[in-house]
Parts: sequence; C-alpha cells; structure tokens
Amino acid sequence: MYFKPIPAMLFLWVLLFFGSISSISDADLLNLAKHLSRTGNPDEAITEYKRFLFFHPDDVRAASIYREIAFAYRSQGLWQDAINTLLNAVQSAEDNEEKSEYQLDLAVTLIAVKNYDLAILETIKVILRTPSGPQYRRALFLQSIAYIYQFRWEEAREALKNYSSDESLNRYFDEAVNLTQKSPRTAKILSAILPGSGQIYAGDWKGGLNAFALNGVLGYVPVDSILDGLYVDALLWVYFIFQRYYQGNLYRAGKAAEDFNIHANHRTADNILKQLKEVAEK
Repeated sequence: MYFKPIPAMLFLWVLLFFGSISSISDADLLNLAKHLSRTGNPDEAITEYKRFLFFHPDDVRAASIYREIAFAYRSQGLWQDAINTLLNAVQSAEDNEEKSEYQLDLAVTLIAVKNYDLAILETIKVILRTPSGPQYRRALFLQSIAYIYQFRWEEAREALKNYSSDESLNRYFDEAVNLTQKSPRTAKILSAILPGSGQIYAGDWKGGLNAFALNGVLGYVPVDSILDGLYVDALLWVYFIFQRYYQGNLYRAGKAAEDFNIHANHRTADNILKQLKEVAEK
C-alpha cells in the first residue's frame, strides 16, 4: 500500500507543537489560563483550560477547571454553555461539599436565565445533603430569590425563616400577599359594556380613552347607515370593521389588567430583594 509522505513543514510543525506542550508544566498551563481569564480574554482562557483537560481528563482538579470554564462562558453571556459546563463540574466533584458548591453556582446561573424551577431544584438537592452552615444559608438565599422572582411569596418567606430572623422582611411579604390585583375578566366585562372602561379600570387611561373614542366613531357609522336605510352597508361595516376593533378592545382590556398585575408584582419583588440585600450585608 502506498502512503503519501507528510510534507516536511507540517511534520516539523507537529514536532514543535507537541514538543512545546510537553515542555510546559501543568501548573504553567493553568496559570496561563487564569491569567487570560483575569485580563479579559475568556476565549483564550477556555482554550487553555480545555487543553489541560484534554491531556489530563482524570485530574483531581477537573471539577474546579470546569467551573472556571463556566465562569468564562458566563462572562460572555453564553449561558447554556455555562450551564452545561457546570453540570460537568458537579459530576466531576470529588466530595459532597465540592458538589454542593458547584450546584449553588449552577443555581445562580439558572436564576440569571430565569429558569427558576431548575434553580430551586438545585438548591433543594444541596439542602437535602445537609451541607455546612455557609452553603446551607446560601442555598436558602438562592431558593428564596427564585421564589420571589416567581411571585411565590409564602414559599419565599418560608425559605427565609431559616436564613434570617429579621422581622422587617415579614412586612414586605405581608404587603405582597395582600397586593391589590386587577381582574382581567372584570376588565373585559367593563369594556364589553363601555369600550375603554376596562383599560381605565386597569390604570391605562390613555389606552382607555383611545378605545372609547375609536369605538365610538366606528359605532356611529353603522347607526347612521341604519338611520339612512342602508342596512346592508351597516351590516357589512359591523361585521368587517366594528367587530374587529370591538374585540380588540376586549383583548386589550384583559391585557392591561394582566400587565398591571405583573408590574405590581415586579415592584414588590424589587422591594423585597432590596431589603433582603440589606439583611445579607448585616
């Protein structure tokens, strides 16, 4: 069988490449990767970390290196890559304490991408492992944050009971539980009776007045046509024009109520998180 000879320059490059790698110690590779990460070169840092793992897949430092790679991904906004790499870190962890630490890092990343249910699941795994005091408190803290972002006030309050005894948080949770909500159904009924009134009920005065004026004008046309004996024109106008905007008025009324509730919940969540930050800093 005939083998095509390797070009001399390529052969020389391969020798130089592997020769240079063998002359660099493991510590030098990791220090280079850390330096690149600290100096704002996450892509190059990831390359060096992965180079180390390629040559030393079973190294005892593999889990911590996966974690550093995940942090580099996070700094670039590559969230799914960060999540997948943190899962590798968890699987490679040598003991329960290390595993819990990486799971808490994973929970932080999941909260950042608004995957609150999976973040809560990771904190529960840590809590069930009965970790050290700091890890336990951090798990409760992250779990409560995920609940707060989901507006699950009582569950957040319960998670914080073992985190802090600060009574000021209870006041904010009481306000959250008793928060005034607008009913989308009520908004639609009001706008069905008088277009625009549902939006006004939900606090959207501009949208309500616009809906009232537009539907009033559109409603006048078929009435005027009937008075003039133009029944077909009136029917066609109602069917093709007025009905469309009337139905849109009902939809926007319900949406205005939903938006009101979302904004109110977000304001409440922000207030609780600000207070929680103050408690954490004490």
